[in-house]
Amino acid sequence: MWVVFGVIGGAVAAYLGRQPLLSALGGFLIVQDDAAPADAIVVLSGSLPDRILQAVDLFQAQLAPRIILTREQPLPGLGALRARGATLPERHEQNIGIAEQLGVPAAAIAVMPAPTSSTVAEIRALVPYLKEQRVRSILLVTSKAHARRARLTFRTFAGRDLRIAVCPSRYDPFSAEQWWHERSSIRRLIIEYGKLLYFVVIDRWFVKPEA
Repeated sequence: MWVVFGVIGGAVAAYLGRQPLLSALGGFLIVQDDAAPADAIVVLSGSLPDRILQAVDLFQAQLAPRIILTREQPLPGLGALRARGATLPERHEQNIGIAEQLGVPAAAIAVMPAPTSSTVAEIRALVPYLKEQRVRSILLVTSKAHARRARLTFRTFAGRDLRIAVCPSRYDPFSAEQWWHERSSIRRLIIEYGKLLYFVVIDRWFVKPEA
């Protein structure tokens, strides 16, 4: 009998405390560092225009003199589309267009030449590229739910030679306090935790920080 009461009591406690627990799950993914002046603002590929808007805000606040964009793998069929005379801007091209429309000079925008298809591949290519460009400190812009994994991945690859401050986009609608009310946010959280776990358990052990 006491076991039954214990189970019922536990279930009631879990139900009453669900909101703080769910908020903690969402909030764990979101990390934000102090946006101190840096050599460059780096925008990871992904959603737009929320990320590039955050980058433009940081640039206009004079926290860094340039914005560096990454390049995704070409969209399927893009070459055939262009061969037929049609145009479709790639994501980094759209980001360039947005930044320039908002007043960022073209000379202050650079694009990493190597195309990538994942966060690990993106950061693996970014670290040596930034060192070639003599960048020693960055403001790293990404989405809120991606912030913790992006920071962990970057610091794992870069070692101690690169100072990284993560600045998740304030224009990203993901909310730690409300994510379970939206199907898209639920999906984002589940996927992000899966990728974070995969990195911690598998990917990070095959990483050799840049010398």
